[in-house]
Amino acid sequence: MSVQIKSGLAALADFVVNGAPPPEARQRAANAICDTTGVILAGAVEPAARIVQEMVSEEGGGQCRILGTRIMTGPGGAALANGVAAHALDYDDMCFVSLAHPSCALVPSILAAAEMANAPAALLSEAYVIGFEVECGLGRVMNPRHYHERGWHCTSSIGTLGAAAAAARVLGLDTQAVRNTLGIAASAACGLKENIGTMVKPLHAGMAARNGVMAARLAERGFMSSADALDGPQGYLAAMDSEHRSLEAGVADLGSRWEILQTGVTVKLYPSCAATHPPLDALLELRRESPFTHEQVEAIHVDVDSMTPRLLIHARPSTGLEAKFSMPFCAAAAVVYGRLGIDTFTVGTIREPEIQALLPRVSLRANPAFDRAAPLSQAHVTVTLRDGRILRRSADGARGYPGRLSTDELATKFAGCASRTLTEQSANAAWVGLQRMETFADVRDLLALFTPRESSVFETKESA
Repeated sequence: MSVQIKSGLAALADFVVNGAPPPEARQRAANAICDTTGVILAGAVEPAARIVQEMVSEEGGGQCRILGTRIMTGPGGAALANGVAAHALDYDDMCFVSLAHPSCALVPSILAAAEMANAPAALLSEAYVIGFEVECGLGRVMNPRHYHERGWHCTSSIGTLGAAAAAARVLGLDTQAVRNTLGIAASAACGLKENIGTMVKPLHAGMAARNGVMAARLAERGFMSSADALDGPQGYLAAMDSEHRSLEAGVADLGSRWEILQTGVTVKLYPSCAATHPPLDALLELRRESPFTHEQVEAIHVDVDSMTPRLLIHARPSTGLEAKFSMPFCAAAAVVYGRLGIDTFTVGTIREPEIQALLPRVSLRANPAFDRAAPLSQAHVTVTLRDGRILRRSADGARGYPGRLSTDELATKFAGCASRTLTEQSANAAWVGLQRMETFADVRDLLALFTPRESSVFETKESA
């Protein structure tokens, strides 16, 4: 189904209503939903997620679940809380076209909308693809200027519109209501990169999910927005300093070319900024091939593209969140421990003498030659040892990039994430349920598998 170009907003709305994702695109979406629900379960116990859970629980109950807890709340609160949990560990996936973390907003949005509507779980993968493609279309129009130069965090600034489109698809809105949904979402979009490395970064994902659901729910009730909200003289593209001021390039092939099958969704196998992943793959491979210890390291030089240093801004991190955006810390942890997991990014680990000794020996350098490839994909690592040996390894992408990740790797990651809030038996049941999600006639039966049988730490404290 190719989209006839009308106005950009009308074309987007037509796609949201009438787009027909092919089976292979829906399977990619199903994998993303599996990965993201696991990451939500892991992030649900993080301080940022706990604060949001406490806040929304004070606002009263509802019919939507906060995964990894026994809290029920309204759709906006659930989308907010699950979005924050999804992004709290920076373990969620990303997309090189939108330059966003797509699933941390899309998945909470479609889950909340589906629970509210008592919808079949089969709608989840369909709506995910629709929202993902809308985000990619906007990414092609707005980037690199919007993200690279102007300081907008696309996970929220673009993700809000993707979440709104996905929620509108779940709710079955007509084209006029979808136009209003996207117009409302355009005014609700936000997210500043200056807040990377703080609790506000995962809040961006939660706000995008919540605002997307809100926009769809308001439009469903007849709430109106401007027909020029996206590409008008003072609209979304202009205000957010988009690379282009017309939506044409972003909507021209919607429904005939599926970005989720082209560039795809990148799954993270380390809970750190995606820019660290190709260098970490290279460094860990060097460590496996030619075993060396941290005491033997004289220097580690990491060459990357020009965007990466703008993301990895914490040379000497002091918190676990900052450490996720620190190439020196990630490299040091990889050398000292031979792995990076959720438990790596703590203040205690940062303060370990072995880590502190290695931090000043790690340098990050931009190589303009790498800018010709996809962003955050190229890296070259050089390890100089004190005995004179020099070890080198290049990376073209990371292990979790599209087409490289196995089902076993995804299942292993899910099990590790789910273990933070569910028993092993419950985590296994949740994984099995996700593998057959399309058979659940009511999404609530699927999401019940993500509720702990025992009270969470937060709930226990609150009831004491």
